[in-house]
Amino acid sequence: MQLPRSIGMVDLAVVTVVLVMVVLPPREMHASSAHKGTEPARFALALAEARTLAHPADGELTADLGRQLGEASFKDWAIEATVRGAARAQGTPRAWTALLAASVAFVDRIEVVPALDYANRALAACRALHDGCPSFEEVRMSLYQAHLDSGVKSGIDPRTDPRGFRAAGEGALRRIWLNDRHRDRAPAAPRAPGQ
Repeated sequence: MQLPRSIGMVDLAVVTVVLVMVVLPPREMHASSAHKGTEPARFALALAEARTLAHPADGELTADLGRQLGEASFKDWAIEATVRGAARAQGTPRAWTALLAASVAFVDRIEVVPALDYANRALAACRALHDGCPSFEEVRMSLYQAHLDSGVKSGIDPRTDPRGFRAAGEGALRRIWLNDRHRDRAPAAPRAPGQ
């Protein structure tokens, strides 16, 4: 069979593909929620996202969204949302909360170097405020930053040795023991009766 010169094999292939696409029925598409939690948990996540969209420069709302995403095991989205929220909240009085949330989101992914960077930024933003952030928040951030800083400086990879990283981080913190039960060393010898 000889085809006219104006129609080639490529043209026939294109016509065949178009006919198949037109004749076959459309494929069924199934969608489900990515969040497998309970209905109240899904609603809380949706509400946190809606609030963040309504007030994009609010660091507190960004922190809430990051926490909700982290609890739902959407760690990549938590990092993305908090980093973007921290950039939008820059220069606002609550920017430190978004920066701290970004640090926590990175810690959840066991990425301690960027987590330390955001912890340092959060602490600097807190201290740069005219009135400062609440003192208990500053103390909490200082302890968190010191723990991360000491762990990163130790050079221990938290993915391969999480206990070693934790021990290195805790080495920077002063411990106060209220009773012997929680000490790392053996408890004191029991006293003799009458002493």
